[in-house]
This record gives sequence, structure tokens and C-alpha cells, in this order.
Amino acid sequence: MSKYKIEYIKTRNNLETVTLNGYLLHSKYDPIQEASRIVDKEFEEGYVHILFGYGLGYITEVLNEKIEDATKLIIIDPIYPLINVGEKTKKNTIINQIEKKELEVLIAGALKNLSKKVKVICSPNYDKIFPNEMKRVLEVIKEVQKMLQVHENTIRVFSDNWQENFIQNLFNLSRDSSLEELKKTYSCPVVLASGGPSLTKQLSLLKEIKNQVIIIAAGSTINSLLAKGIEPDYIVTIDGGLENYNHFKDIPKIKSQLIYAITSHYRIQDEYPNNKYAFLAASNQAYGEHIKRVFSIDLPRISGGGSVANFAYSIAAYITTGPIAIIGQDLAYTDDKSHAESNKRFKKVDVDFMKSRGTIEIPGYYGDMVVTDYPFLSMKKSFEVIHQNMQHDSPIYNCTEGGAKIEGMDQLSFVDFCEAYVYQQCREKKEIVEENNYRKINTSIFISKMNELISIYNHLIKQLELALKLLNQNKSLGTFNKSTLSELSKIDKNLEKKLKQVSLNYLTDPITLDILRNYEPKLNEGSIETYTRVYNQSKELYSRLLEAVKKTKQYTLDTIDKAKTYERGNENG
Repeated sequence: MSKYKIEYIKTRNNLETVTLNGYLLHSKYDPIQEASRIVDKEFEEGYVHILFGYGLGYITEVLNEKIEDATKLIIIDPIYPLINVGEKTKKNTIINQIEKKELEVLIAGALKNLSKKVKVICSPNYDKIFPNEMKRVLEVIKEVQKMLQVHENTIRVFSDNWQENFIQNLFNLSRDSSLEELKKTYSCPVVLASGGPSLTKQLSLLKEIKNQVIIIAAGSTINSLLAKGIEPDYIVTIDGGLENYNHFKDIPKIKSQLIYAITSHYRIQDEYPNNKYAFLAASNQAYGEHIKRVFSIDLPRISGGGSVANFAYSIAAYITTGPIAIIGQDLAYTDDKSHAESNKRFKKVDVDFMKSRGTIEIPGYYGDMVVTDYPFLSMKKSFEVIHQNMQHDSPIYNCTEGGAKIEGMDQLSFVDFCEAYVYQQCREKKEIVEENNYRKINTSIFISKMNELISIYNHLIKQLELALKLLNQNKSLGTFNKSTLSELSKIDKNLEKKLKQVSLNYLTDPITLDILRNYEPKLNEGSIETYTRVYNQSKELYSRLLEAVKKTKQYTLDTIDKAKTYERGNENG
């Protein structure tokens, strides 16, 4: 027997309404007028709308009149297949089973340019009939918004650092090896060590097997390993901030080799004495094409996320065909700790800290609930996506034995991993090449190529300054005259052509977010309002692009000076 009692009723104006378990889903007087009233009150221009409750479709019809892009309206109705609504809508996405991942993908896909603008409209009485389902929907929306905010914060905070490091690392790329050289080099087990609180209990066993496995340290985890007398074979670094450089600058002389992203703080690569291997983040396609076109260097693109450990995981699978163990990957505040105790960033977590981080509880490694925050949650989701898409013939295990559960990844104690894959199968790992692998570089050719880029930056600066001058001359007119529009059109085409010859994406990404988000046309916008909006949008775009180009030009000049210093040192040496 169905748990839902559905009854169809004629309304006073001879339309149809329906009751579900005694609750009316639409007005029994005039459901069309009711739908219009609800939409007039709840509709928000420029938002993604989530309608909880399709019913007989009255509210959907009114919303469709206001929302041109069908992806901007997501409809959720747990009883959609059960209600006879005649000819059902084909325009909209309608979900009746609330699967978290499906809903996350739909919402994130509808929210363009990292927007967090979501408006939930609850059809009459649906929150009373389906309170748990409504709660789940709101939780998913909040989680998606928080993940997008984490991503946006990262872009805004680090865009300048990333651009400077990219430019400064061009000289290092010209001397160092590509990570391509390590592709599937090993067949022995790889242990990826991250800096979570649970790492501490694994270090004794890791030290015992260090000569039988390849050890990869994720970023600052290097300090925890060295404190226990463990030299990893490779250290992965991606972070561009000064804090990351400080983790490396006091490292004693060791044999560990460096694997770095082009965003890694350039002074780490400048000063690190051992072999270095470079790679690109999978999302850095434009930068990869630029490096290949200008410098004839082809770097592998590696999948990652918000953490160096995300990249290190992909790198582990890239360099070995053997089994992989992940340790210290808590992604949670295990035992009220932020990191392993020997990590420079270690701190005890108290209530005030948790409040400031907006902590939440998620399923843990052992089936319990553990405390995490949204940046950790973002990293966890990146692990899950990477793992789901990874093609690796040997087993991969989460051997952290603590923290958050990484969905889809098998779990195994570190002791059992060693018993199964280290003691029995791997007596000794392949020898790591220690000879210096610097490529010989023709510094004069490098400097010549960088000067060619300087010429392009100078051209862009002139064009952007001219565009701003034209705008200022047109400011008081209230409309764009034809000659101004013609000149600006020529400049825009020229900018588009020249910008393809350089790489500014790290600096232009936050500019693009603001330009696309902050200047959307208003409903029933007047001609003066349109002019003012387009004028301000154009001025902000040209002004911020000008600043970005000038910054990149200076970074390029600094890198040329570094190359000249290197050249003089070789001549004197």
C-alpha cells in the first residue's frame, strides 16, 4: 500500500489542484494566480532557482516565463512520477530521487563564474510533507556554495603569487627536467606521506621500510619526516606563498629530489640543490601551450585540487606501476590537532578556532563522525574525483587510519599494506638517480625570448591606455559615439590577438569573475542605465588589465635580471 494518498480536486475556477496526505499542493481557488503571487515574491533576477515541489506545474510555468536559460531552474519533487500532471514539462530538469552527487553537479554547473546566487522556492506544504528531503537539499546547496567560495578565495588570494612564480619559474623550467622523465619509472610500492595528525603513528613503520619503497612527501610534510630521520625520495611543492618557501629554506642537505608545479614559490626552485622535475596543473592548459610555443618545453599536466597532497597523489600514480599507500591524509582535525606534531604548522584546535573555521562533521575513516572544515572538504572531494578517474592497475589504499573517509578509496592498515606489498614483494626499490640533471641553457636565447614578451607587454600597455583615454573623452556624452565605438572595437580585436601570445590567466581570472558578475543587465533597463553599466564595465576591465600587464612585465624584467646574473656567474666560474 502506498504511503502517499493523492486526491485530485477541481478548483473554483475549474482548474485542477491536488492534495497529498491531506495537504493542498496548490490553491483550491485559483492556482495560477497563487503561482504568480509566489513567483513575484520569491523570484530573484540573475539567480539559479531551485523549486522544491513541482506539483501540477503551475509555479514552473510562471518561472519559465521569467527564466530563459532552462539550466537556471532545477526542480525537485520526490513524488513527481506519481502525480498525474498531463503533459509534463520537457524543458526543465526534474529530480525525484535526491542523490547528493547528482544534485551537486547540477547546481555547480548552473552557477557560472563561481557565483553563489541560489534561490530556493518551496511549493506550498512540500516542506511539511518532505521535511527531511528539504533539509538534505538545503545542506547540499550550502555545501556547493561553500566549495565555490573556497575556490574563489584561493583564486583571489593567490592569483598575484601564481603569476609571479610562473614568470620567475620560466628560467628554472629551462634548466630543470620535465616530470615526464619519471613517468612509470618504478614498479615498487609508493608511500605518499601527508601532514595530517595521524601521520605521527605511522612514522616508525615508514622509517623501517624506507629502503624498500618510494616515499613522496607532500609539501611541508618534509619537516615531519626529517624530524624522524626519514629522507623522502621526492618532495612535491605547488604553493606560491612565502610560507611555503619558509618550509624549505632551512632544510639541511639531503638527497631528496623536488617535483614542482609552475606555481611553486620560485625561490624554492632557485635554491634547491638537487634534481628537480616540473609539471603543470591539469587546469593550466593555456600556460602549457605558452611554454611549449615560446620555449619548446612540454610539461605533463597533473590532476590536483586545493592541496599539494591532491597533486602528490596523482604524481604517485604517474611515476609507479606498483601499489600506493596514503598516510597522514586526515582531512579533519583528528584528536583536536591541525597537523602532525612535528609539522611547522601544528596547532591544538580549540572551540574558538573551530567556530572561526565554520567546522562541520562528516563520516570518518572508522565509520564515526569527524570534525572538518570546508577547505578540507574541498580537498577530500578532489581526492575522490581524482581516484574515480584514475587508471592504475595496482592497488591503492588509504592507510591513514584516522580522519575523514575518502569515498571510493579502499582502506587498509599500514601494517597490513607493508605485509602484503612491501615485505613479501619488494626487497629493494630501484635506485634514485642522484647525478645533477640540469639541462644546459643558452642564456642569451632565453633572454631574447623574454625580451620578445616585453615587447608584447609594451604594446598591450599602449593599447589599454588608449582605450581608457577614449572612454574618458566619451564620459559626459551619455551614449557612445560611432567613432569611439569603432576605435574601441579595433583595440579589442588587437588586445584579443596579443593576449593570446602571452599568459596572464592567473591575474585575469579574478578580473573576469568580477566583470561578468557585477555588470549583468537589469530587467527593463533604460538606455542611460545601459550606457552607464557598459561604460563602467569597460573602464574596470581596461584599468585592471592594464595593471595586470604592468605587473607581469615587471616580473618578466626581474626574471631577465636573474638570467643575466646566472650568465655572469657562469662566465666568472
